[in-house]
Amino acid sequence: MAENTPSPPLERTFEQGPDAVSFYCDFTQILGTENELVLQFYETIPGAPGPDGIVRTIKSRLRATITFSHEHALRIAEAIQQRRQAKVSQSGGES
Repeated sequence: MAENTPSPPLERTFEQGPDAVSFYCDFTQILGTENELVLQFYETIPGAPGPDGIVRTIKSRLRATITFSHEHALRIAEAIQQRRQAKVSQSGGES
């Protein structure tokens, strides 16, 4: 029977390749399936103003769809909550 030996630590390097996507998002839609969480990120584009100078139409353009396992989505949610709690602690109150 094979003996379980710990793996040596790995050195991780982060990079952003030329095909990576960076964008502005001001609207997000969250969908769920039995096994996954789906986030869709949109950018709002205002239409042309009418004769009165008021914009009456907007377009929401889908910029990215990301699908996570429930386990990974939970880790992301926990990390966001920890950062929020740290920020609240630093400011001395609820934000």
